[in-house]
Amino acid sequence: MRRVLGIACCALTLTGCATTIVDTSPTTTVTATTTTIPSGSTTDLLTELQDRLEQLSAATFAQDKPKAKSILSDIEAVWLALEPQAATQGEQFVADLTRIVDLARTSVVRNRPAEADKAARFMQLLVDSTS
Repeated sequence: MRRVLGIACCALTLTGCATTIVDTSPTTTVTATTTTIPSGSTTDLLTELQDRLEQLSAATFAQDKPKAKSILSDIEAVWLALEPQAATQGEQFVADLTRIVDLARTSVVRNRPAEADKAARFMQLLVDSTS
C-alpha cells in the first residue's frame, strides 16, 4: 500500500514540474503575393521571356538570390501564358521552350549562373530562328 501511495505521490509532484513555453516573439502579418499572368501574342510573350532571362542571367552572376527568385517567378508566369500558344508552333518549339525554362529553374534552385546564361543564349537562338 505504501509503495502505491509513494508512486502516486511521486507521479503527482513530477507532473507539476512541466516546462512552460511563453512565446514572446512579435506577431507578424503575412502579406499575400499576387502574380499577374502576362498576356499578348506569342511574339510579345517571347520578347518578355527573353528580357526576363537576360535579367536572370545578370542577377545570378551578381549572386542576388532574392532578385533571381523574383525574376524566376516572372519567367514562370510568362511560361504559363506562353505554353498554350507555343503548342500551335509545334512540338519541337514547345520542347525548346521547356528546356529553356528548366535551365532558368536550375540556375536559381541549384545556384548555377551558367545555366541562366545558357537559357538566355538559347532563347536568343530560338527567337532568331522564329523571326
